[in-house]
Amino acid sequence: MKTDKLVYLLFKRLPQGFFALIGRNPNDAERYLFKSVEIKETAFRLDAVFLPKDDDETYFVEAQFQPDDAFYARFFAEIFLFLRQYPTKKWRAVVIYPTKAIESRESDAYSVLLESAQVRRVYLDELPADAKGAIGAFRLLIEPESTAPALARNLASEGKDILDVVQQILFYKFKTKSRKEIMKMLGVEEEILRETKAFQEILEEGREEMLTKTVPILRELGLKDEDIARKLEVPVEKVKAIAPCKENSV
Repeated sequence: MKTDKLVYLLFKRLPQGFFALIGRNPNDAERYLFKSVEIKETAFRLDAVFLPKDDDETYFVEAQFQPDDAFYARFFAEIFLFLRQYPTKKWRAVVIYPTKAIESRESDAYSVLLESAQVRRVYLDELPADAKGAIGAFRLLIEPESTAPALARNLASEGKDILDVVQQILFYKFKTKSRKEIMKMLGVEEEILRETKAFQEILEEGREEMLTKTVPILRELGLKDEDIARKLEVPVEKVKAIAPCKENSV
């Protein structure tokens, strides 16, 4: 999973963390709807838009973890196309970088915007090393592997909502470690981890990978999709979704 997808996960699961990042009351998240918005008739997509439920500001948010000198050109084009299609009275733009070194150097054309209160840039490496709650989860994204376990354990002790996201981040941050190693790293009992959404999503990914490899083999052996589904104890629709489904003959 790419880091920007993990940021999207944080926005979705812990929206209060975004508002804490920009200096607002974390509880303001309850006044917003979080969406990923596609601009009509273009190839543009705004990955994160916080739409107010009342007369508050709309936030356009982008996490940029790779160098890209064309980033600001694309980001502001997306915003202004959105404003043309969906008239919005008040708006702000927020860019989340891991460090200042990643920021686009081609920014002179947008200096008026960047230097105004309209745009805010957040650098995750400037967050406190002992950050708590959702802010700590953002910090965990860029935490070195040597210190990430300690931060993850501190965050995991704060509750299941944080634990769910922390676990998912660790699964992708330490790709070579097993599930048991991740659980040991967190210092949380397996029964508790099994209740998290992250654990269930990881299990589902494993099942999907297993199906992708197994179903074609069983088809070659002459089994029909209905027989495969029964043997693997999965819905037949999942089997039919694997590769082009051709009628097998015995």
